[in-house]
Amino acid sequence: MELELNDKEAQILIKMLKQAFQKYNIQLKETDHGEIKFVGFGGVKNGEFKLIYKCSPENKVFQFMECKYYYTLFRINLNSNFHKNADGTRVYGNRINIFSEEEFIEKGDGHTYCRAYALPFEEIKNSTDFLEMFSDIFKYTNIMAKDEINISIQSNLV
Repeated sequence: MELELNDKEAQILIKMLKQAFQKYNIQLKETDHGEIKFVGFGGVKNGEFKLIYKCSPENKVFQFMECKYYYTLFRINLNSNFHKNADGTRVYGNRINIFSEEEFIEKGDGHTYCRAYALPFEEIKNSTDFLEMFSDIFKYTNIMAKDEINISIQSNLV
């Protein structure tokens, strides 16, 4: 397998979120999952994206991917599992996996193309709070339309 995307293109796609975010009103249940679709501007060949989310008490995942080749640009895992990087390091617990050509080459398994980093990482805190993580993702991707976003979690617990 060969990567159809390089690090520079991945970073451009992440930055396109600034221009692509539209108004969303997201209502989540305590055990919910779904996706938010984005369409970029400017004639970039990889102009469609998805933010896939999963919310449960023991596992929260946020995966931002482009939709031409379905590469994950970054994924945040809030759980007790681990990821083993090509250099042999294991990143346990809450972490972010980021697209990396270098990781793909070093790993040499033909499919692993993300490198894991422990949280906190840049603007992303080490938190298990679902709404706080959404906010941190907006900061990380430099989404400016925060006033147009309404997110709430509905608990099924009595």
